[in-house]
Amino acid sequence: MLSVFISGFESQTGKTIVTAGLAATMQSLSYSTNVYKPICMNSESVSWLEFIKKVDSNISTEVSYVLKSNLSPFVGAYEEGLNIDVNTIFSTYQACAQIKDCNLIEGTNCISTPVARNMTEIEIVKMLKLPLVMVVNPKKTSIDKVISGLRYIQSERVEFLGVIINCFDENSENLEEKYFAEILKEFTDVKILGYLPDYGDISTLAPETLIADVLNNIDIEKVFGLKIAKLNA
Repeated sequence: MLSVFISGFESQTGKTIVTAGLAATMQSLSYSTNVYKPICMNSESVSWLEFIKKVDSNISTEVSYVLKSNLSPFVGAYEEGLNIDVNTIFSTYQACAQIKDCNLIEGTNCISTPVARNMTEIEIVKMLKLPLVMVVNPKKTSIDKVISGLRYIQSERVEFLGVIINCFDENSENLEEKYFAEILKEFTDVKILGYLPDYGDISTLAPETLIADVLNNIDIEKVFGLKIAKLNA
């Protein structure tokens, strides 16, 4: 079973692009693949599903909670009088994992966002006992915030695989963006699992382009923690 949790340090960093790219790549390698988003905010629920299905309609999807608010899941659920039951999240993931070769679980706002009473998103990662991959976006999140966030993750003792840098531009005129990967290597021991470029308007992004970029620029064997025979055939 190939399973991984995809999260970020804030919303809108490109978690869905990375998740969809990994899912479509695994599906293209003949692994039946499911993407599970435990908690989805109302403003992203339709676009999230449409994008996943556009990249590959054979990818199955699952959502447990759709909240009307765009606030943190805990606050949004409280406003709606809704109780986010972590047992529901656990059982849904287990059901998906039993019928699919590959399962990607995509987080909501960020790894430290409150999702239920006394529980942040990283607690879900621990509960599901999944390896964690963080998506970082140099255009969205400052290097100091990423370094602080990585230290927080390491203190939480989860199985942390590394980061995928989204919207990476090695020719950027912004020096912090240009040298983002080098700075991460200098100040942390994090593994950089790969890069994706800034696609701009993703509504025009061709699925084959995304899959090719994942295959060429992301080490998916490290993402899923084992040798993938179909890549080495």
